[in-house]
Amino acid sequence: MKQIIKYTCGLILILTTFSCDKLDISSIQADSFIKLYGSGSKEIGVDVKSFNNGYILLATTTHPNREDTDIVLIKTDKYGNQKGDVDTIDSGGDDVAGKLLLTDDGGFIIIGTISDTTNRISDDVNNLDYKKFYQDIYIAKYNSGGEIDWRDTVGVKDVNEQAKAIKKAQTGYIIAGSTDRNGSRDVYLVKIYDSGVFDWDNTFGGDKDDYASDIIMHADGYLIIGTSNGYDSFTGLGKFDILLIKTNFTGGETHSHVYGGIYNDYGNSVVETNDGFVFTGSKENIIGDDADIYVAKIDKENLLEIIWNKSFGDNLYDQGFDILKNENGFTVAGNYEISNGTSAAYFLNIDSEGNELFENILGSYNQSVNSIERISDGSYIMIGNSGQEGNEMICLMKLNNDGEL
Repeated sequence: MKQIIKYTCGLILILTTFSCDKLDISSIQADSFIKLYGSGSKEIGVDVKSFNNGYILLATTTHPNREDTDIVLIKTDKYGNQKGDVDTIDSGGDDVAGKLLLTDDGGFIIIGTISDTTNRISDDVNNLDYKKFYQDIYIAKYNSGGEIDWRDTVGVKDVNEQAKAIKKAQTGYIIAGSTDRNGSRDVYLVKIYDSGVFDWDNTFGGDKDDYASDIIMHADGYLIIGTSNGYDSFTGLGKFDILLIKTNFTGGETHSHVYGGIYNDYGNSVVETNDGFVFTGSKENIIGDDADIYVAKIDKENLLEIIWNKSFGDNLYDQGFDILKNENGFTVAGNYEISNGTSAAYFLNIDSEGNELFENILGSYNQSVNSIERISDGSYIMIGNSGQEGNEMICLMKLNNDGEL
């Protein structure tokens, strides 16, 4: 069942106001709402979690006085109304939000990528890279009151490291991202202690670019999903392919495989089931200019064995960015192109065999969803962005138990 819900809000903005106050939500509207945050520059919501009877939002925003970007953390009540000031991580260069992780002590961790402004790419003022800096992984731990406990960085001089995902490990935390320490971009795995202190790291990659998008811990170690431009000589599938890597608990690779066609395919998010792993991403068609949302289930012991795979979309450019398990199967969120150059937020429920149960298409002004969470009452909270390229705002959507506004 397809439901298209169009909305146009936040088109007239007070540029000095970060939160769209005119959209404050009352308890009558608590089952579902849409909230926009930002100044109408380039702001992208990356992750959201339930926290202290409300939500914490992690986003990347454009610095108001410079061309570079900052990481911001926004706290809201359960209706999406902003609480307190926005926390900004600003290194002085480009900073990009990664992920949020709730911790066992009632607090949370954020990860991202920040510029090392002591490590310029070029010392030549005439070089185009003079204003650019090498990048490090940024990690910050907050307590249950939302105050900072500790912060740290992971980085090597004259190397770019980027963080994309973090999960709880057996002890401490595991972070997945990318590094170019070996020349091309490789998948990068970093283990840290509970205190944030570095434990160990490892890289995985071929002679071209490979990078991670998500990671989970399972009974035998870790599973990384990402995208590869040629992880090994066996692939030869095309340009970019979906990449899965299994490791043991010390970061040693035990199995890997790529999935894709002759055009670009991207792996974005993965979950574990009793007998396998289910992942989502996008898969370009044979023409190479459109894509479908791709969801596949693979055997837990043998990554080469695809149990089922499904594609969803309407012959334009559709992408799946996040997946979670629910009582009937799985929920996928992403974006859905409703006409050339115009996209909407996308919500999809499928059963345990990958068959569509229902889908909702939300918005009409270039909405996209980067993360979705199930709330304790059975409803959903999603975050992404809304607006034309270069003029996006952070977009928070709360959907009811049926995935509807």
